[in-house]
Amino acid sequence: MAKKYDLDPEEAKTWRLAKLFDLRTFIGVLFVIFGVLVIIPGLAPSPADIEKAAGINIALWVGAMMLALGVIFLLWILLSPPPPVTKAEMAAAKKALEEMGTSGGMHH
Repeated sequence: MAKKYDLDPEEAKTWRLAKLFDLRTFIGVLFVIFGVLVIIPGLAPSPADIEKAAGINIALWVGAMMLALGVIFLLWILLSPPPPVTKAEMAAAKKALEEMGTSGGMHH
C-alpha cells in the first residue's frame, strides 16, 4: 500500500510530477490505448479474418492482453509509487554535483 509522507506543497507537487513522468505510466497508457485500438476490430471480426487465424479471434485476444498489461502497469505505479524527494535530498544532490564539477570532473 502507498505510504504516507510528510511533504510540503512544493515537495508534493514534485512527487506528483515524478509519478506522472515515471516510465511505468507511459508504458501503461500506451498499452491501454493500443489495446483498445486492437480490440475494436476484434469486436466484429469478418469470417475471413477468423479463417486466416485458424478460428481464433486474434485481434480480440491480443487487444485484451495489451489492455490487461496496460492496467497492470498503471496499478503498479499507483500501488508502488517512486519515493518522494525532499528538499534536503535535492540540496544534497545539488551540492554533490557542484563538488564533482570542481573536483576534476568532466570538462569540455
